[in-house]
Amino acid sequence: LSRRRIKWIRLRYHKSPSLPATLYDIVLGVRRIVLEHSRQKIDLVHARGYVPGAIAWGVKRWIHLPYLFDIRGLQAEEYVDAGNWNDREIRFRLTKQIEQRILRDVDGIVTLTEAVRPILRHFPGLRSRPTLPPWEVIPCCVDLDHFCFREDGRIRVRAELGVADRPILVYAGSIGTWYLLDKMLEFFATARKTCPDLYFLILANDPGEKAVKALRSQGISDRDATALWARYEELPDYLSAADVGVAFIRPCLSKRSSSPSKFAEYLACGLPIVINAGIGDADALIEKGEAGILIRAFNEDAYRIASMELPFQMQRDRRGFRNIAEKQFSLSERAYPTYRQLYNRILTVGDTKRQYP
Repeated sequence: LSRRRIKWIRLRYHKSPSLPATLYDIVLGVRRIVLEHSRQKIDLVHARGYVPGAIAWGVKRWIHLPYLFDIRGLQAEEYVDAGNWNDREIRFRLTKQIEQRILRDVDGIVTLTEAVRPILRHFPGLRSRPTLPPWEVIPCCVDLDHFCFREDGRIRVRAELGVADRPILVYAGSIGTWYLLDKMLEFFATARKTCPDLYFLILANDPGEKAVKALRSQGISDRDATALWARYEELPDYLSAADVGVAFIRPCLSKRSSSPSKFAEYLACGLPIVINAGIGDADALIEKGEAGILIRAFNEDAYRIASMELPFQMQRDRRGFRNIAEKQFSLSERAYPTYRQLYNRILTVGDTKRQYP
């Protein structure tokens, strides 16, 4: 970090009791930034998420530093959709009140998707402003030097799995809460009627008994599927071994703001993707970007229609999917320059005239 001219200051996180602990952390965060600003001038506060956003808002109210609110998701709605909160309790109402104050005074916004824009524009904090602040959409991007097709990795992994030339459907990520493994297994079972040799590779953060039980519940044998854990360094090899990526996510209001990084990882390794509608910009990614197959409902008919298109998608040149990743999900070509331009726009309209190279 020091070599990259990054100074990291770690503050202790207080977890319980939940609400008082969070408010306490916000106060400590505000105090620390004000203290650092007195030692070395700060031009801009970049807040990723709601608690950092509240800290940035408090700093601006105190010493008038501009801030960028990098919205990684609609936090209050996510907690409700996940079943952790309800929309009548004080935590939800307080989070929404703070959210609107952050939006009312913010100097710049980043969202992960275009789909969440119309939702946010109707929030009171933005409606009360005479004009919208500078706003950029930056999806979850990946390091394309790391995530890329590796022929040697494909050969090695396929040999380890003992699948020969069988087509492989892959899922990489978490199991539970948002990611619908049972629905993906239902799709796999239907797809095997069109592609009898199809093999399902599950790369879960913690595959454990949950994945095994899910496979057994669908009557899928060890010959046709496996669940395992892969290190970050190995993930491109496993994705290269596959022929199509899948990710079914529970559709709900909060997921309109979601940009799953697995979409970018699959495409960067040259995989077409099978994803469900209603998740962030997934619909546009498939319909306009031709990145794969869109599932519009979790039922047998939708799975059958999608599975009929699988052979065509798996025969397409991997380079086409890689091109989509290079255009839309590159850290170096999409994320970095967009953030830099946004920093400069915020600082140009404020009192600070410093430009970021």
